[in-house]
Amino acid sequence: MCELRVDPDALAADATLAAIGLDSLSVIELAVMLSENLGTKVTEDEITDARTLVGLVQLVASKRQGR
Repeated sequence: MCELRVDPDALAADATLAAIGLDSLSVIELAVMLSENLGTKVTEDEITDARTLVGLVQLVASKRQGR
């Protein structure tokens, strides 16, 4: 399970994924978790390309719409 030790109240929408501690292993775990929960493949590259929290939210939203 992907778990970051970050205070949710301290997160900014434009925070980079690297800044919140998302490393390469976490990206893989997140890709698997999102793919399983969304029912569609989410790749590590897509997550990395999202770059920020808001980018990740937009990625997930687009994947959910594509169901």
